[in-house]
Amino acid sequence: MKIQVADKRSFSYVRAVVMMLLGLALLFYPGFTLLSITRFVAVLLLVKGAMSGLVLFLSKNRQGSSSFVFELLFDVGVGLLILYNPGGTISFFVIVMAIWALLGGLLMAFSFTSLRKAGINNWGLFLSSVIALSFGLVLIFEPLRSGLALATVIGVFALVYGFVSLLSVLSPKSA
Repeated sequence: MKIQVADKRSFSYVRAVVMMLLGLALLFYPGFTLLSITRFVAVLLLVKGAMSGLVLFLSKNRQGSSSFVFELLFDVGVGLLILYNPGGTISFFVIVMAIWALLGGLLMAFSFTSLRKAGINNWGLFLSSVIALSFGLVLIFEPLRSGLALATVIGVFALVYGFVSLLSVLSPKSA
């Protein structure tokens, strides 16, 4: 039992330190860190695709192998695409986030209008829709700069999360 508690504490300690290091990297080197994480994901996809290919090759039962073929082709294709153009991949995800924010902002605006017709004024919903629409427009018109800004925000979050987790692990009551 004590070994399990010690293992859990050491894992929590390592997680906290890794989050703090990631946060610092995103704060001080956002572009480099984003590209590094993107390339790392690409390599993981290539390895995962290679493992699917290995399972497919070593499998004696060829029934149901179409899922492994699809996984192999998808993982290797996306991995190579990301390795070929990591900056474009970052921009793509920022644009997807922009579309998500714009759609969410529009839905909140329509909800505000519907509620207002019913005699309910929810100004928090209106303000949220304005913020979401503004956020989406900024992201869609400046995806690379917005990606760096998002990296900074994520870096602050990771640093604070790592610091709080470290304090939690080091406190005497967490054992």
